[in-house]
Amino acid sequence: MTTEKAERYAEISRRLLLQADHELTDKGDRVQASEKAAGAVAHAVKAIAEDRQWRHSSHNLRREIMDLLASEYAKPELRYLQDASDRLHNNFYEDLMHNPQIKGRLDSITAWLEYLTEIRQQGPNPDFVPTPEEQRLIQRLSISEEEAAANAMIDFPPPMPPLDLPGV
Repeated sequence: MTTEKAERYAEISRRLLLQADHELTDKGDRVQASEKAAGAVAHAVKAIAEDRQWRHSSHNLRREIMDLLASEYAKPELRYLQDASDRLHNNFYEDLMHNPQIKGRLDSITAWLEYLTEIRQQGPNPDFVPTPEEQRLIQRLSISEEEAAANAMIDFPPPMPPLDLPGV
């Protein structure tokens, strides 16, 4: 049931995770270890999205996918996986994290990527009943890149309500 593209993303994820550990443990390269670990998470999410024929071409879409998976499998900790990935991605640019901080996140990512692999193998949770908001998200993820490009606002949240300040 898996597509060739999805399997490629999964393989890249596994490779990047090994590279992250090598960069940190063997080379002491915090910056490269950070980016490889963040990339491993991104590619694991892309593999699941590809299997489900969801768009996954941006950081924000992948964050939304991770939130949806957290809800679908009743594993809110998956949001922490994405947060750890985002922090490591930021460290690639800033190099502000020390080795133990990176190692801790790398260990967490390693454990949670195993769980994402299981999720991918299981396929969609047949017992999941999305909320109306989650259903709208699934519909947005399911449109083609061309359809999304035709509506520049498709991936933005709805407009804010009017600001109604008393006395202003």
